[in-house]
Amino acid sequence: MKKYTLSFFSIIILITAFYACQKNITVSPPPYTNKVSIQCLIEADSVPVLYLNETVPYFDSAIKKNQLVIRNAQVSISSAAGSDMLILDSLFDKIDCQYNYFYRGKVKILANTTYQLNIVSGIYTFKASAATDMIPPVIDSVTYTAKFNDINGEHEGVIVYFKDNGTQTNFYRYELLRYVNINTKKAESPIVSACLGKDSILTHEIGRAVFNDVGLQGQQIKIVAEPAYSHSKGTKGQIYMQAIDKSAYDFFNQLDQQKIASANPFVEPVFLKPGQFGDQAIGFFSAKKNSAAYAFTYPE
Repeated sequence: MKKYTLSFFSIIILITAFYACQKNITVSPPPYTNKVSIQCLIEADSVPVLYLNETVPYFDSAIKKNQLVIRNAQVSISSAAGSDMLILDSLFDKIDCQYNYFYRGKVKILANTTYQLNIVSGIYTFKASAATDMIPPVIDSVTYTAKFNDINGEHEGVIVYFKDNGTQTNFYRYELLRYVNINTKKAESPIVSACLGKDSILTHEIGRAVFNDVGLQGQQIKIVAEPAYSHSKGTKGQIYMQAIDKSAYDFFNQLDQQKIASANPFVEPVFLKPGQFGDQAIGFFSAKKNSAAYAFTYPE
């Protein structure tokens, strides 16, 4: 009984000492300067679509898309063939259960043409240029692996083989067009949407990583893309390899490196560097051209 009593009081003393060492402190976040976010990827034979939003601090309460969109901006895209004024528009997203807001043009983009972007928003003016002269690759084959290891650990992957054209420095991004529903998971979490119901909707599954052909010009290239959505045997889709320009590549690559750094304490932190729009805005005004579609069916 004596041993038990001493052990009990020892535990009490240890717990008291532990809590006595705790101290609640209030940490004030550093000053934050909102920036403009510009994202526009033009493509021949399609009208231009541009996303224009304002960035906010991580813990800000403004997280809805209708709170972040910048309204009443003057947005134009021009070339030697003429000018197109983009008008604010929206499209309802059944997965997110909210509207996506963007500026949409009326004139289709031409191939092999250089375009200038001009945005006037408040006291700021943003300018950039992009050319629709990319050469898309031809996809040779597509396979699937249930286990693939990279810096993010072990995961499944869709493996795409294609031949680089070798005539210039090329930048690529993976895209899968497929249907999803409420039984589909995204990043291991079920899709929870009161707006989706029993519908299946077509989605563009874009690869997080981007690729270049440095040191591989004219060679056979293999890329592995981690699926964003869950699938079952027989799930069908259309795979594309996007040929993008360097401005888009630089932006997406920084985002990818930033995500890797946030998940891995041994990777040096990555911050978005000023791009086409200088210090006042982040994003890109770029062009892309898709390869021909490659029909793909998940084997498992």
